[in-house]
Amino acid sequence: MANKITANITFYFKGETFTPTLELNLDELMQRYNGFPPLYEMLAAENNIDSYSYHYEMMLAEDIQFSNAEGYASQFLNGSEFDQTGFEHFWKDHHILANLQPIIKQELNIDDIEQHPNLKRVLLAAYHSGKKTRTTELDG
Repeated sequence: MANKITANITFYFKGETFTPTLELNLDELMQRYNGFPPLYEMLAAENNIDSYSYHYEMMLAEDIQFSNAEGYASQFLNGSEFDQTGFEHFWKDHHILANLQPIIKQELNIDDIEQHPNLKRVLLAAYHSGKKTRTTELDG
């Protein structure tokens, strides 16, 4: 299931209304950037707005609005606001569990970890703890 959303901004410049729009494939963004890149810059680039212009500054003064969420992204859309941080955490944990699923199946004979919320929490906590410990060891 693809996670997609539409981002747009409505603003006024020199008496004209502008509504730059961008269709975001959230799975591609998460894989490429491991999070969300600067969306204002992406909107400007996609809509031929020079990032060194007053036009761009006027765009920055407005909030990005979101719509047309697909996939799990729809769970993080509230009106026209999108919980990017919540989606990032969910997406990363979802992919961690997808990578662990063959081990979960082999060792515990569990087909759907969602049916075992306590075990799911423990596995994710162990994964994040191990990752944090490894990062600390590499930094030290």
